[in-house]
Amino acid sequence: MVWIWRDPEETLEFGADYDYVASRPATSHEEFAETPVNPNLRPVFRSRSGLRRFKAMHCPPFNRQPVVDAVWRDIIKQFVPEDRIQFLPVRLIARGEVCDDFMFAIPFDRRLCIDAKRSNVRRKIEKEDLTIIFSVGDIVHHPDCLQGSHMARDPQLSSYIVISDELRNALAATGEDSVFWDVSRVAY
Repeated sequence: MVWIWRDPEETLEFGADYDYVASRPATSHEEFAETPVNPNLRPVFRSRSGLRRFKAMHCPPFNRQPVVDAVWRDIIKQFVPEDRIQFLPVRLIARGEVCDDFMFAIPFDRRLCIDAKRSNVRRKIEKEDLTIIFSVGDIVHHPDCLQGSHMARDPQLSSYIVISDELRNALAATGEDSVFWDVSRVAY
């Protein structure tokens, strides 16, 4: 089984938003990179919630992309080869407090996981070699879509990250699993 890495359920209660001005020269697209990003960039996020809420989680809500702490980074490194992922530091400013303890988990592997023909794709652009998906419900995955990887991004829908059952179980063993969704719960 594969799992979709989504926003944690806590996102409705609090979260951090990208700060375009403070993040210069970062662009807010670093987390979608397919090759290593300049490690000196440090995207900045702001939150009206206190820092304590963020530090209580291994993967707090940051702008809809996986941001992890050192505990989850170390677990991911056990499953994803070093040359297939980058952990880019981010800065969080929460009610004036600054925290540099989190990082984007940027997977470089791309796998066609969503079966665009069998899923309910509502908005898309058909290209010669790829369907670009903007909105989809009732998602159906291709069998063995990860093809041996433990973490990959679907090139059809750039915000769609899929992880293996093994990686999900290792991360969830830390007591935090609200970021992992099965296809029956997901619509984009």
